[in-house]
Amino acid sequence: MRKLAVLICLFTLAACGQPAAPTGQQPAQTGSENNGSVLLSTPQGLPDWLLVLRLRDGGTVYFNQRTITREDNLANIWLEIRYGQPQSWDASDATTQRLIRYEVERMHYRFNCSEETFTIVERQIMGSNQEVVARDNPNTPYRGTPQTGVARRMLPVACRGA
Repeated sequence: MRKLAVLICLFTLAACGQPAAPTGQQPAQTGSENNGSVLLSTPQGLPDWLLVLRLRDGGTVYFNQRTITREDNLANIWLEIRYGQPQSWDASDATTQRLIRYEVERMHYRFNCSEETFTIVERQIMGSNQEVVARDNPNTPYRGTPQTGVARRMLPVACRGA
């Protein structure tokens, strides 16, 4: 009876292997066909957004590990900022005045890893149900990464994965 239990355990363990890619996701590419970009695969149980920083107003900053891409000296990463106090976004145009109140925004940072500079590529103002209600492409020049703050905290994560 004991041998039978051991055999069942061995067969059960042998059946455990690498899990398949989660539904709707492609496995990470390998080899030279990815042209230097990196697609990170993550265990199915991890959340999409990981906490990296707490803000003075009680808010928090998260990054999405699945959004990190690297090519040559450039690294891209998306951050989600959940503010402790409501924020205002002026979405007015020439004909309409519009003020949006929000508590969550997402920002696409691009780092030049060798020069330790960054720019914000896109900013998304989030509404209810994670819906984008406004967006901005600020087209700002690269600037030096400050010694403290969000950009400094995210530079090693985006550039080296540390």
